[in-house]
Amino acid sequence: MIRALPALLALSLLAAACPGAQRRTTRFDPRRHSRATTPTTTTNTGTEAAEPAPPPLIVRREERVIELEVKGAPVRLQATATWPTLDDEVIEGPAFLIVPGAGDVSRRGLRRGDGVNAYAAPVAVTSAWQDLLGASGASTLAWDKRTCGPNDDAECTKNPQDDLDERGPVALAADVDAACALAPTLPGFDGRIVLMAHGQGAQVALASTCAQKAAAIVLINPIPREIDAVLVDALLARHAQKQDEAKAAKAPEDKARLTEEAVALRNLAATRQAGFASMRSGKFSREARVDGATIAFWLGWMELTGKTRDLLGPVKDKTLVVIGAKDAQLGDGDRALARGLPAKKTLVLEADHHLLVDGTLQPTLGLEVIDAVVALLQPSAS
Repeated sequence: MIRALPALLALSLLAAACPGAQRRTTRFDPRRHSRATTPTTTTNTGTEAAEPAPPPLIVRREERVIELEVKGAPVRLQATATWPTLDDEVIEGPAFLIVPGAGDVSRRGLRRGDGVNAYAAPVAVTSAWQDLLGASGASTLAWDKRTCGPNDDAECTKNPQDDLDERGPVALAADVDAACALAPTLPGFDGRIVLMAHGQGAQVALASTCAQKAAAIVLINPIPREIDAVLVDALLARHAQKQDEAKAAKAPEDKARLTEEAVALRNLAATRQAGFASMRSGKFSREARVDGATIAFWLGWMELTGKTRDLLGPVKDKTLVVIGAKDAQLGDGDRALARGLPAKKTLVLEADHHLLVDGTLQPTLGLEVIDAVVALLQPSAS
């Protein structure tokens, strides 16, 4: 069962976030592509003048609860829905389902870094995407990962996780499908669902039934192969980078610090590699835990990420892969593998793991992603 809670907040965004939009025509409106995007009028002097800029869209927010059952136990996921309005009229558009990945488990979580580098201030990445998508004419739904608890967000309650412990992240596909069932109830929903996933969430989204129903799929910095190999190679790549920085350092104290960091990364890579090998060889009980997760979870994660290309095969013609060129969570080889994943289009942006630049989601980069999705949604691309 899925229930809606009372509306809480309305956010006004500048019309500049949706350049060229007509009064009731947005980036996602098919009619926009058959009209002049800059209407003109003829003045009494015979010269042409541009029409005044349209009024801004108002992005409205509403808190919701997604309810499902896992092995007979109830699950309640807090969610935030947004949709655009103009003069109190709901604007029709696709619904973006923002699948939580391996970063913040709360939909409102404030990221303090990309997992490698720290930001100057926390960044609510999911909320930033909801704002930008709403200003462009789409509704959105973002929900808490099932692993979210009160220590992560006071609104999160303890939900059943036995299936994650037993199967790994693929179990979260049920959460995606429950969110997918909610999409038709969002105001202004025009029948098109777009799955938007980041990192580990890519495989979760692809494993869902919703992936078959979706009109488009957006995978941001997806893990391109088995997660154990990806994590080890990323550490080794960072080790090599620290070594180069140590060699180039002028001050003795900087050289010593960077050398120490390089050694620590190398040792961590070796420890991780040995640990993963032990997991694969069955040296641990499946109920044993590493970094808070069961061995069964890790093995399930390895299996799921190893199927990435197979999962993409049936949906590649409606998939957009977006890569942050400065993503330090993937080594050079894995960024290249991600660029080569089966997809209709691959977009490489000068941004980090979360597609941020200096801790900010740049509207220009965000709109590049949005416009690539618009192209996927056009009839000629389907």
